[in-house]
Amino acid sequence: MSKTKTQEEKNLEEKKLREILILLDQLFRREEATAKGIVGCLYDIATINLINKYCPLWGINATLKYLTRFPRPLAKSLGVKLYLQPKCPQLITDWLYSLVEFPDKQIPAIEPEIIETELLPTIRKNRLEIESLRHKVKLLTGTLVTTFILFSSGFAWVSYNLQMNPMELLTTSTFIENEK
Repeated sequence: MSKTKTQEEKNLEEKKLREILILLDQLFRREEATAKGIVGCLYDIATINLINKYCPLWGINATLKYLTRFPRPLAKSLGVKLYLQPKCPQLITDWLYSLVEFPDKQIPAIEPEIIETELLPTIRKNRLEIESLRHKVKLLTGTLVTTFILFSSGFAWVSYNLQMNPMELLTTSTFIENEK
């Protein structure tokens, strides 16, 4: 429950936002060296991340990282002229305004009838599904353990009856040598 802004307050707010925008624009124009430093750092981080992501091979990776140093000055001046100076003042102004704007947050109230008619049946249905899935997981786990035990004991029985080392069953060369 906040008081709505008057037209005078809205005009003052717009005037101050334009003032902030002009100040930030002038800041980016005067401090071009700082802006170029920021863009240079971002360029270095971005190229390393892109090369690591798309070229993981050792030789190519190191070569590409070395080669990306050469277009860095061009990227710095283009980044400042084409992105920072025209777009950043407005983006920063909008961000700063969002920090000082305090909109009313409306939390929707859920009526008890909706809870009883829609939410409770869904919750009950979900609980039944969860219990069913738990039962299926237990059944499948038991089946897997039983299958593993049967195959292991069958493997052990075959190796015992053949009087062979279990590792000899895995290689075919022993059968060929025994036949000769």
